[in-house]
Formats: sequence, C-alpha cells, structure tokens
Amino acid sequence: MASVSRRVLLALLLPVLLLAPRRAAALPAATFPGDKAALAALKSAVAASSVPPYSCLASWDFSRDPCAAFPCGIRCFSPAANASQLRVMAVALDPAGYSGALPAVVLSSLPFLASLSLAGNRFHGALPSGVPLQASLRILDLSGNAFSGAIPASLFTAASGLQELYLSRNGFSGGVPPQLALLGALSRLELQHNGFTGSLPSLAAMRSLYHLDVSGNALSGPLLAAPGLLPPSLLSVVARNNSFSGPLRAAALAALPAVRVMDLTGNAVSGAVPGAALAHPALQQLRLGSNRLDAVEAAPDGGSSSQLVELDLSGNRLTGRLPGCLAAMPRLAAVALDRNRFTGGIPDRYAARVAAQEATDQWVPFARLMLQGNYLCGALPMQLRQLKEGGAVVSLADNCLPRCPHKFFFCQGAPQKDHATCPPKCEASVHRQDTLLRMP
Repeated sequence: MASVSRRVLLALLLPVLLLAPRRAAALPAATFPGDKAALAALKSAVAASSVPPYSCLASWDFSRDPCAAFPCGIRCFSPAANASQLRVMAVALDPAGYSGALPAVVLSSLPFLASLSLAGNRFHGALPSGVPLQASLRILDLSGNAFSGAIPASLFTAASGLQELYLSRNGFSGGVPPQLALLGALSRLELQHNGFTGSLPSLAAMRSLYHLDVSGNALSGPLLAAPGLLPPSLLSVVARNNSFSGPLRAAALAALPAVRVMDLTGNAVSGAVPGAALAHPALQQLRLGSNRLDAVEAAPDGGSSSQLVELDLSGNRLTGRLPGCLAAMPRLAAVALDRNRFTGGIPDRYAARVAAQEATDQWVPFARLMLQGNYLCGALPMQLRQLKEGGAVVSLADNCLPRCPHKFFFCQGAPQKDHATCPPKCEASVHRQDTLLRMP
C-alpha cells in the first residue's frame, strides 16, 4: 500500500527513542515492578544459546532499571506528570534468531503496552490461551516465527483496540477464529503462509479493515459468491494459493466499493468473470490466474470506464475469442490471458495497444501482453510484425499460428501446436492465407 504502516514508523522511531539512556535516567521514576517482571519473564523464556552476544536481548541486564538503562528493545513513558514509576509501552525485539515461547505474562501484565513485535525470530509453541489482549495494544507482530497450533479465540474481545495484527509465516493451524470479527479497530490482518483450514468466517463487522492477506493456507469454501463475508472498507484482498471455490459474483464485488487489489490466484474459483469486475469503479489489480474460470463477460460499458491497470486470467479454462473490451480499458497496461483455450485471431486493437510508443488521450500502451498457450490462429496483425525486442513484453508461443516464426521474439519459446490439435477453423484460415499469398 502507498501509506507507511505503523510498525514501520515504530521501527524508525524506536532507535531514536531507545538509544538515549541519559534522558530516561534523568526522569525521577523507575520502571514499574510488574513491567520489569514481565520483561524478565520474556528474556527467561528465550533459550540462552539462541541469544547472540551482539543482540538486543543480550544487553538486557536486570541489575539495572529497564526504562533507564536498556539501550534497545523497549520504550517507556510516564502515565501522568507526577507518576512515581514508568510504564512499558512498546517491546520490539530485533530479528536475531531468538528461540523460545511467548510467556502469558507479556500479554497479561503490561497494561500500557501499545506495540509488541517479535518478528523474524524462532519463537515457537502455542500462543497463551485464556489471556485476552490488553485494550491498550495497537500492534501485534509475531510474523516470521515458528508458532503453531490453533489461535486462541480468547485473545480477541470487543474491548480490544488492536489496529494491526501480523501472524504470517508461522505454523498456525485449525480454523481462523470468528472472534477476529470483534476487533472493530483492526485495519490490517495478515495471516498468510500458515496452515489454516476450513472456511473464512464472516469479517463483515470489521468496518475499519482495509488490508486482508490469507495467502498460502488451506482455506476453502466460497469467498466472493455472495455479499456479507468481507467488510466494505477493504482496499486489498489477497488470498493466493488456497482452495477457495464457487463463483465470483457481481453483487459480492459491488459490496466492496473501495477495493483496489483483488488477488485470488491459485484457487478453485469457477464460472464466469463478471462484467462488473471489469467495470468496477475502484479496482486496479485483478488477479484470477490458475483457477477454473470458463468465460469472460463483456464489460457493461464496453470497458471505457474501467480502472484496471493489471488483469491476470492466466491458467484457467476460458474459451471463445479474446475479450474485445480489454482493448478499450484506458489504464490497462498488463494483460495475462495465457494458458487458456481462446480461439480466433488477435484483435487489431490489441496489436495497436502493444505497439504504441506512448499514451494517447484514450489509453496507455500495453506494456505486457501474454497470450501463449491458447488456440489462437489467423494472420499476425501488421503492427505486431513491427515490434522490436526491448519494448513491450509479448508472447504468442504455443498457439495455432503457423505464420509466427522464431525471428519474431514474441513467437519464441514453445513451438506452435500441431494442426491436428487446433480447431478446424484455424486450418481453413491457413488455407485462405496461402490462397491470398498466391494471388497475382
């Protein structure tokens, strides 16, 4: 996304705030004993052999006051002007390969904790159960570890103020807990590359959620077969490499009026690509490659109002002629229709878009046009014959184009199909071309 996430800002600010022990020492207060105990429990839960001498955790010496003397990894504040003790508001360990469990006391005994990041380490085991997240917690980043088991539903309550949750690249299993929908303030949810199974619970109540990524799991069931599963606030839905099935319904897309990125690559979505997807008022990237789609409906306005910049329908079961409406989409620059069952010729308007050197008042050029692995036939449009390598990326390999020699860079790769596997109309088209070539 274009905006910088809070955890990136936190990572930038923490070194400035944490590497100033003199300022912390000048405060007339010490770390609250319960907070110090929770930090000590966190360090004790990490195997000493996994703590490099140069690491942040190695510098935690509990003979000194954490808020005053720890050079990194924590951030403290005074909850009131006349407070006698400092409270821990952020814990961010460096990705040094720490191995251990997450003690329940870290989640239960730091009532002012706003951010917890253990990302990029080797923490393992199950997350503590029976311990709800503190209402103060805004960012929880456990990504890139080895946590396993089911996510405890007890972590999530309506009192939570959590805004960003990162659990990607772990070994979590079981279902995605429906209690996630209680997180009314959550804006980013990243669960990718785990072992989650079952269907995705309804997240429609999460009216602040704008980014959802559940890629690389084993989730199944319909995702966009009907409205009501996802919240209308979403800008990005990424669900690559799962087992989601069912059709892609126009009504479900209409219920996501702000969505800009829709990536369902590598699932089992079936039926037609609805014309509403091609004319969506906000959608810019639509990636539906490697599914079971069998048709493309025409855009209701011929494609002229489309906001699409990228369209990937590769590796499906699409038949018929190449969709003419794509050539009318003004912002479309990357088109992948390869590895389908398209027949007929290459539209002249496709050739004009890919051969253009610069944008016109109506459209931008195609920078990428992937048509290989279909049953296209007929003559190559003249504008394609004039293409030079180094410009647009184009592939017509593995089609039914006998007049597509390897001297053209876009014909290189897999050879053209044998005539026996091509549609009969392609054979007739070849004979007509030969007749025209022989005419005086």
